[in-house]
Amino acid sequence: MPINFFDTNCKTASDKKKFGLCDDPDPEKNPAYIDENNSDKWIAIVNNSKTKNVEFYAIDHCVTILRENGDDEKRCDGLLLYSNNLIFVELKSRKKKWFKEGQEQLKSTIDRFKENHKINDYNKVCAYVCNNLRPKSNTAKTVRIQKFKDNTEVIFRDKNEINLT
Repeated sequence: MPINFFDTNCKTASDKKKFGLCDDPDPEKNPAYIDENNSDKWIAIVNNSKTKNVEFYAIDHCVTILRENGDDEKRCDGLLLYSNNLIFVELKSRKKKWFKEGQEQLKSTIDRFKENHKINDYNKVCAYVCNNLRPKSNTAKTVRIQKFKDNTEVIFRDKNEINLT
């Protein structure tokens, strides 16, 4: 059964110059979303200097993705879509074991996306693991970042600021 990663029930949108992506903490099981007003809740900051119309489609807690045995598949929090560009996003708010787990969730989601949509139809595709407690990229992860790109053909970044071009 095909997976629709663009379910309008899972969509929030913005055309503001700056907005945030939020994922409310457990025990909530709500999907991630765009927030334009409460920057204290933002895990990722999206800089949209050209005020493009940006759609965010929640995936985790919104789109069902199952393994062959019926268990839930690991998946990222969502994806940004603007001007025929895709950005897969995993949101983290913790100090330990966030990078590897986020990378796995992104890879799994991208693999499943490729099975259900033509990823080459998009101008640019990249992936971000965003952690508001570790906002800047760490050069020690360079090998893992390159390996991710080799495996998925998708550029991977680990910072919590996403600059739209």
